[in-house]
Amino acid sequence: MSLTTMTLGRALPAESGKSRLGALLSAVGHSFLAAQQARADRVVRPYLARVPEAELKQLGFSAAEIAEIRQSRHLPVVRWV
Repeated sequence: MSLTTMTLGRALPAESGKSRLGALLSAVGHSFLAAQQARADRVVRPYLARVPEAELKQLGFSAAEIAEIRQSRHLPVVRWV
């Protein structure tokens, strides 16, 4: 069956664009994920600050990231995790 017989001669668009609701839900989801990642970073950073620099390099952290992690070494370690 062709598209023209179902639509009385008008062609249907191949794909509809993203709806405003879909865009809104996508934005909310991305902001939620970013907030959860920031929370996880705050919990893990004091633990990473106590790891020797050689091990951090083996884990794949760059020198700039290690310097940023070392700034958090004064933060208390969370015990309830």
